[in-house]
Amino acid sequence: MLKQIYLIFLVFFCLNSCAQNKPQDIQQSLDYFEKNWSAKEKDIFKNKSEKNAVTELHMSTGLWIRNNWIRNGNKSLVTQFNNFGISNPDDISSIILTSLHRKLNNKDLKIKEQAQYYIDYWKPIIQNNENSIKIANEIFNKYKVGDKINIYYPVDSEDGESNAVLYENNDKWVFNPKADLKISGIIEKKFFLGNKTNVFFNLKITKMSNKKTRVLGQEMEIGKTYDFHLDKLTID
Repeated sequence: MLKQIYLIFLVFFCLNSCAQNKPQDIQQSLDYFEKNWSAKEKDIFKNKSEKNAVTELHMSTGLWIRNNWIRNGNKSLVTQFNNFGISNPDDISSIILTSLHRKLNNKDLKIKEQAQYYIDYWKPIIQNNENSIKIANEIFNKYKVGDKINIYYPVDSEDGESNAVLYENNDKWVFNPKADLKISGIIEKKFFLGNKTNVFFNLKITKMSNKKTRVLGQEMEIGKTYDFHLDKLTID
């Protein structure tokens, strides 16, 4: 009984201690590594180029940061990054590691400059996603059940098998009838999942320009019905 009580106390103490040790801000996150890394570990990290040092630790130390400090950490650290316009956990861990590398090399951290890099990186992607959702909803409202439509996909054949794919930025893609896939069918149902902007067509396939081509890894057969998510699809 005493042993069980001791174990419960030990677990509670460890959890409480770990929670207290979680950094409240960027400076404390850097202090943690300077205190807990050995001199050898710090030398190896700081003597690599900034890009290589951060990239090599993205799936090890970076993942640890994301799991312990960002996803399950103290909200004050995340809030500080949010105030800089940063919310993506990968971006946060990269900024922490980049800042650590700069601090160990006695360089200016330039936190706002780092944050702006990621803001600029995500801006066109977010804009493209918003445009794609808008176009998908216009298509959803344009067609009705019973309408015949055509769906066009670019095809990737690099692995030796034909697979119809989607491009994140497909506004400049031009359909090639000799290489790409065209699917014709009849809309049997229209629906959305979660919210009214996440729209789908349930389509009965009547024709495929290449029956052996998979669609996003899925085999499809003429005469059968499938759900098609309209986001980023080219349809007429």
